[in-house]
Amino acid sequence: MSEHSRRPSTSAAAEAPAMWTFFRQWLKNPRAMAALAPSSRQLAQRMVAQLPAGSRRVIELGAGTGVFTRALLDHGIAPSDLLVLELNAELADLLRQRFPDVRVVNGDARDLVELAGQIGFEIGGGVDAVVSGLGFLAMPRPIQQAILRAVFAALGPDRPLIQFTYGPSSPLPRDLLAEMDLGVRRASMTWLNVPPATVYVYTRNRSTPVRAVRAKS
Repeated sequence: MSEHSRRPSTSAAAEAPAMWTFFRQWLKNPRAMAALAPSSRQLAQRMVAQLPAGSRRVIELGAGTGVFTRALLDHGIAPSDLLVLELNAELADLLRQRFPDVRVVNGDARDLVELAGQIGFEIGGGVDAVVSGLGFLAMPRPIQQAILRAVFAALGPDRPLIQFTYGPSSPLPRDLLAEMDLGVRRASMTWLNVPPATVYVYTRNRSTPVRAVRAKS
């Protein structure tokens, strides 16, 4: 066996610590993590494919180990135009190490607008997309609603929330979408992800401004 074949690839060696960090956090709180392993690159590509043409400023929620973050940067989103929110403190530290030029905030998605303002990430004109790895299925409805309000307060007109789920249908209930006047379309299915994942795209049906309201936990 050659020396080259015995040595792990650079990318595999770089991913190993991130996967261990993710798994350790899953062991601490499986419900909060929502998945046993980080998302696949195939899923990341399908998520990024849903960005509107010419997208520049993007927010990512629930970045985990940064699979989507890397895909967004590879797609051409500048580090200074990407804001990443991660609720888990250890994963947020990992993201800062892996992406030192990206603004990574350890915070709650319900506080998105406030947190963006605190670090000077301009959302006054609306961001082009929000890419989410949040586990909406495990959240109580008031928290789902509060996150959606924050997201659509940050998004520009007709700009999307791009979300994936492991379930067979939209992770956000139809009655909640109707209440908030949001439209949804199923974008793609990724069988190679573990478990298989579906990408959904949510947009606001009206141009009525949305005010972010922080819900009680």
